[in-house]
Amino acid sequence: PVFFVQRKMAGTVGTLLSYLVSRVDDELANVQPHERQSVGRHLKALQEAHPHVQQRLGSRVIRAEHAADGAPLPTASNTKKIHFIRHGQGFHNAAQQAWRSDPNWDGKSEPYTLDTDPEYKLIDAQLTPKGEAEAIALRPRANRLTPQVMIVSPMRRATQTGLLAFDEHVSRGRLPVVSCELAHEISGKHTCDKRLPIADLKRAFPVVDYSDISSENDPFWGDGLRRETMAELADRAAELMLWLKDRKENHIVVAAHSALLAAVFNSVMTYGTKADQRALRAWFATGEMRTVIVSWHESSV
Repeated sequence: PVFFVQRKMAGTVGTLLSYLVSRVDDELANVQPHERQSVGRHLKALQEAHPHVQQRLGSRVIRAEHAADGAPLPTASNTKKIHFIRHGQGFHNAAQQAWRSDPNWDGKSEPYTLDTDPEYKLIDAQLTPKGEAEAIALRPRANRLTPQVMIVSPMRRATQTGLLAFDEHVSRGRLPVVSCELAHEISGKHTCDKRLPIADLKRAFPVVDYSDISSENDPFWGDGLRRETMAELADRAAELMLWLKDRKENHIVVAAHSALLAAVFNSVMTYGTKADQRALRAWFATGEMRTVIVSWHESSV
């Protein structure tokens, strides 16, 4: 009997380990080899922040359901259809890949800190030609959609991606574009994540409405020596989702960033099914768009 119990326990442990490995593989499926370890740490920290964020939300529950692009628009007042986009490849992404591929890389440094980029060459990094192509590749999907507003991070690469993907809508005046500071990438320490002053952004993107942004300069940069924590990012992601809830539109595009989106789906959202959780918690690839039905509820618990 002891032998059979041991075999059963070994089988149970093996099944659990297989599930955990499979789940991690799903979450990191879109991650490049050079960033796999650091992204794994980010996801772990954001998932650990989930109870804290849920406590802050109190009775408010935000639920996500993975959906097809053509899913019907929700009719309930507490539900919206949102297309979440990560920007295409930026020059900072390419710089990091080259930096970490150097056989002499120390395993810690990055090409866009104050000591490695003192001239701010990668400030508010823009899209590479590959990143522009990734954004343009979204157009066939975008052209079949009829969103009511596009929310963009004030950072250039996310704004560029949204405008390129939904060019037909924007150029014909069918899609207002609103910049939201809450959609800013995790900031501090990395020059690529310091946004330009609003005056410069308005000149670069005259079609974008920056009236919701109150700070001329990046409010998250500080002295450039401290990085936002994952817990702080998770709190900001929750604020973003509550801000979206209060908007009148029920069909929205959000163009943002990998860590910010990871915080939305790992720290803020709850899920009705394991399949939705596994699909939506995964790290976004550059130029990826996911369609999600988001609902806001008051819990009775």
